[in-house]
Amino acid sequence: MITSDAVEQACAEVGDFSEEQMASEFERFFKAQPELCDFIVELTSESEQRIQELSLFLSYMILKAVETGTPGGIAPVSTERIETAFKESESWIERINQAQSPEMQSSILSGLAADSEPHLLQYVISEINQPMDDGTQLGDEQKGEVFFVLKTVITTLSGSRIETPRIELP
Repeated sequence: MITSDAVEQACAEVGDFSEEQMASEFERFFKAQPELCDFIVELTSESEQRIQELSLFLSYMILKAVETGTPGGIAPVSTERIETAFKESESWIERINQAQSPEMQSSILSGLAADSEPHLLQYVISEINQPMDDGTQLGDEQKGEVFFVLKTVITTLSGSRIETPRIELP
């Protein structure tokens, strides 16, 4: 699990980047995770440009936080891994949408804390609820779209960590 410290550290690092450093980091992101970037671009291709840009930026931030919190690094993800994560996210969203009572919805949403990556989900929810750079807010449908993309990215990357072997000392 990625800690809140790893998320905060990634945010602090990126917050200090110049425009050139940010452009270089995005280039690295596209080279390190080409399948994932293609998926995000394809999934958001019919969305407003700001939705696509926000989805890509927050996906980069998720990758940065996962890299910060994963000493062994992250393997490039495969199309198959992305498709599996996509189906898991679809199923998760369907369960929320099918919940009829407020109590059932509350129960499902409280399950966020039990998710394998609660700190990354909390970061995503916080960010999509912030005003955009132009001061406007995303509508509920736009928030849902971005959240779905990012839930899939989180699920994809959480299965792509390279575990460093632990050596047991006598």
